[in-house]
Amino acid sequence: MAPRTDFRDGAAGLVAAARPTVENVLVHQRIDSTHACALRIIEQAETEEIILPTTLIVAGEQEQGQGRAGRSWASPPGGLYLSWLSAGVDPETVARMPIIAAAAAHEAVSRLGIEGVEIKWPNDLLVEGRKLAGLLFHARHGATTWVVVSLGVNLEQAPTITGGNAAPTTSVAEHVDKGRTTEWAEAIIRVLVEEIVGGIADPDTSLATWKARLMHQPGAEMTIRIGDGSEIRGRFIGLTTAGHLRLDCEGDERTIAAGDVIE
Repeated sequence: MAPRTDFRDGAAGLVAAARPTVENVLVHQRIDSTHACALRIIEQAETEEIILPTTLIVAGEQEQGQGRAGRSWASPPGGLYLSWLSAGVDPETVARMPIIAAAAAHEAVSRLGIEGVEIKWPNDLLVEGRKLAGLLFHARHGATTWVVVSLGVNLEQAPTITGGNAAPTTSVAEHVDKGRTTEWAEAIIRVLVEEIVGGIADPDTSLATWKARLMHQPGAEMTIRIGDGSEIRGRFIGLTTAGHLRLDCEGDERTIAAGDVIE
């Protein structure tokens, strides 16, 4: 039977871990998707013209977990799934939020004592080539600029992911000897929200951290699958200040804002 840690019993600790940078914390044992919940909250806030404080939605299981490009995200019991929602990010900083979030997530899981955590472009965390965590980002511009950062971390077990170009997975439990799921969740939440706030205040430091922890090295051959399904092959040159990928494609430089690295 899959491990089940009841986040509702540990809700007070999860809430405390997010304070004082997060004013509103919602804890669920099971939810359709924390990311979908965040988008529903935005819709309600705009419809009712509510001034919404920074909010964190936390769950121990998702029934319809969401990944990048509309893909599903395996979200079994024994993981940490969360979405950080804010209407207080400077519009000029929004473009750098994926970098800020990835650097924050890297710091959060590394502080558990996991060595060798690397960032796979754009926003996956890997250990020895196996996926430990992934991020999803959403921005909505208008009278209010809304930002949602969603994170999924394999805590107790590494789910099996089938199909496509799925990478093998790993979990916190495979790398950290001591601890319980709620303790790991509290520690990740505490560092993550602190680092996100710090990164918003100082995006350049987050960018430097992100580059230093990136698994891709200059000159490495890469194949990127972009949104229309086509593939771009080239050699990794580096990154733009917004975190976009720069590839040398037989002498022509291509800048890629979003896509998936094909193993």
